Amino acid sequence: MKKKKLLWLAGVLVVALIAVALWVSQPKPALKPPGQELLKAAQGLDEIEIEATLLPDARTLEVHQTLRLTSTVEESRDQLVLRTYPNAFQSLDGSPCAMDDQNERYYPTGFSSGALVISEALVAKSGQEARAVQYRYTDEAKTMLMLPLEEPWRTGEQVTVTLTYGIVVPKAAYRFGLQEDTFALGNAFIIPAVWENGAYRTDAYGSIGDPFLSDVANYTVTLTVPKGYRCAATGYAEEEADGEKTIYRFRSLAVRDFAMVIGPHLQQAQAMAGDTLLNILSSDRSEEIAGYVKKALETFEGLYGAYPYQSLSVGEIVCPDAGMEYPAMVMLGSDTVAAGGRELEYAVVHEVAHQWWYAVVGSDSISDAWQDEALCEYSLLTYVGQRYGAGEREALYESRVAPSMRVTIPSGVTPGAPLDYFSSMGQYVILAYNRATAMLCALDEMMGGGLNDFLRGYYQRYAFGRASRADFTALLTALTGEDYEPLMVDYLDTEMK
Repeated sequence: MKKKKLLWLAGVLVVALIAVALWVSQPKPALKPPGQELLKAAQGLDEIEIEATLLPDARTLEVHQTLRLTSTVEESRDQLVLRTYPNAFQSLDGSPCAMDDQNERYYPTGFSSGALVISEALVAKSGQEARAVQYRYTDEAKTMLMLPLEEPWRTGEQVTVTLTYGIVVPKAAYRFGLQEDTFALGNAFIIPAVWENGAYRTDAYGSIGDPFLSDVANYTVTLTVPKGYRCAATGYAEEEADGEKTIYRFRSLAVRDFAMVIGPHLQQAQAMAGDTLLNILSSDRSEEIAGYVKKALETFEGLYGAYPYQSLSVGEIVCPDAGMEYPAMVMLGSDTVAAGGRELEYAVVHEVAHQWWYAVVGSDSISDAWQDEALCEYSLLTYVGQRYGAGEREALYESRVAPSMRVTIPSGVTPGAPLDYFSSMGQYVILAYNRATAMLCALDEMMGGGLNDFLRGYYQRYAFGRASRADFTALLTALTGEDYEPLMVDYLDTEMK
């Protein structure tokens, strides 16, 4: 009997040793070098360097940031405008996540203030010594920072801005907030304001949709956190232990912004999806999320073209919303993660689709919000049809899209309206997401099932740029030889009573 037990134990040990050997021998996920398309897109872009240290107990990031900006516009400028979105969270009245009867969802423990506090701002043109400037804010919310320039900033000239500031993170269940030791840092760092039609864009950072706009730049980011804190971000980091601290170093090319999720209690899963390194931080569903991301990447690369970034990160945050997109980065709300299954899968797929429609092909999410949200919903429908069949696709259409065509909307609001026309997030979702998706489905039917072929050309044409609605319709006409403008006007600009 004792001999049999020893033999059994020996067998178990052999199996365990084989399993360990197999695990050790498996290739670990490793970041691939940037591809030629990404390297080409990164040439000549603005360079933004960020050194940030997280102080969790103080809910603060200490930041030193340098922006090397080259003028590519015809006009000379005597001032520079930067966006400082965290200041929008200073008061309950102006907070982007204060939504009347929904305040308790986003501020579960009561209102908490956030802010961005600058201690020094230096400006220098090429070859000149940096000088402190008397900056000022040009809006009440202090999200538009104006820096005067001593000399005109002309085409081809570079201006270097050096900023030292602190970011106070509010206790909010939002894309910028702290809940349960997890920091969601979306739109946290300073970025250049977009110059368009001879002026800076100075749109308010409101509570509906995605009220921000930016052009691609190259980011170099160093993040220092206490030991034990993990990070998912726009890009994948080299990681270095330094006593009781961990240092993450990122180099992210041709991205529109830089976002992070940081926390000590999230499980981490890493995997490869083709040449893309996946980095997932979640409470308990990292492997499941990674599987959905892989399927989404495979589907959309086949439909629209290659995903250009080296990595794709997903970070779970405590937030009632399903998800939020950033370049090479997805935030997922904890309620959606907890639900799992199809609800989680569809949220992941929609947000991954944003890597094509927002991250790579930019659009105006303030004036034409439908242009990325409806494209992502349409991409989700296509994904479901390919993965689960026409019946499942039709069921999803009937549950999410079709009802929007039967809802009465107050006068003056249409799917193609700017963000400030919408009175609530619910109204915004019905129109900019769902009714605009109905337009794309009708367009696909008129094209004989050819919309995805057009979207592949659209992706190739406007990669790393921004496409207006006029660009979308003009390319549609150029590639198909047909005028679909009347159909788009009917759906996007016509009120339904």
